[in-house]
Amino acid sequence: MSTKLKNILSEIKWEGKDINLGQVYTAKDIPPFKTPHQVNEEETKDHEVGMGLSSLKTSVRSARIIYDEIKKQDLQNLDGWVQEKLTLASDYLKTVAEYIQDKDEYKKEV
Repeated sequence: MSTKLKNILSEIKWEGKDINLGQVYTAKDIPPFKTPHQVNEEETKDHEVGMGLSSLKTSVRSARIIYDEIKKQDLQNLDGWVQEKLTLASDYLKTVAEYIQDKDEYKKEV
């Protein structure tokens, strides 16, 4: 069974409009083509932001649980390894917070 290009095009719609053979179509607000590098860069950026927000949400939730449990149990002291992990987590979060706040300054130095 042979299908002509004209028949195929008559069934296709682009942005809700019929496509006519021989007519040029453009999208004024978006580029017609993206390089594979541009597509990968956008996907990676979106993915990294999403993962970062997810990690941060988990950190906040965990911090709230730890805080509430320590207060509720009225602990007088913590095991050394627990205090070490809390200090390390606090330092990591502080480092990221400072970087984000001063991001423009870091870019100027590089």
